[in-house]
Amino acid sequence: MSLPEFSKSEIDDPRNQTEIIRLTAEQVMKDFALFGLEITFSGNVINAYDELFEQLNLCLVDLLNSDYRRLLSLLYHIDISEKEMNKKLKSFSGEPSEIITEMILERELKKVLIRKFYRGSE
Repeated sequence: MSLPEFSKSEIDDPRNQTEIIRLTAEQVMKDFALFGLEITFSGNVINAYDELFEQLNLCLVDLLNSDYRRLLSLLYHIDISEKEMNKKLKSFSGEPSEIITEMILERELKKVLIRKFYRGSE
């Protein structure tokens, strides 16, 4: 599935950016909470990426080391397959937890954008 197109004005509008960041943080918190993992968001949109990245990365380090099945269940729920994850891990060098964190944040953002697009077109 390809991501819907957004106009430059929609993307550049600070109100939309703030809303998209807030909604993405909420989506991350909701999905992780379903697996008993607490993620918080201060509401500071300027540091949102770093704030979320750090927390997700810590959770993923723990899951990679102690509960791989739970990690796979979480990824499945978020809509990232084990095959996608392994492909990414083989393609990029770096810490596995950081690569998976990137994948999660990207997928959660896409979910928000797709919902926003389809709600706006009704």
